[in-house]
Amino acid sequence: MKTLVKTGSLAKTGSLMKSLASSLVLPGEDTTPAAPVVYTTAIRCDGSLAQSLAGISLLANQLGFTHAPETLYAVDGQSAAFHADHGAKAVSLAVECNPFQQTVSLAVSGLDHQDTFETFHQVSSTLFGDC
Repeated sequence: MKTLVKTGSLAKTGSLMKSLASSLVLPGEDTTPAAPVVYTTAIRCDGSLAQSLAGISLLANQLGFTHAPETLYAVDGQSAAFHADHGAKAVSLAVECNPFQQTVSLAVSGLDHQDTFETFHQVSSTLFGDC
């Protein structure tokens, strides 16, 4: 029985083919969209719904949340939610006011963790102060 042994040029050709093949395999691009993040907080509030919404919409506008603002009232009219997107940043604001439960909660969401957190901190400090 005869054994074939790779000799000089055949061994080099095999190595060259393997090298060429591995260089043609490109790493896959990560096309997974970034997962959104949300930061939330809430305070106890005994203000009226009208007072809370008026203050929230004014301050939100001053903070740049000028795109598509809307206020949605509960069926009974006793609570409401304010939503708006930031005019220059890829972040959104949602504020829920529920005088019956004496709570106001806010959420800032976005795709960039750092930008969303910084905006959340600015909004919560402005709306809630040191509460």
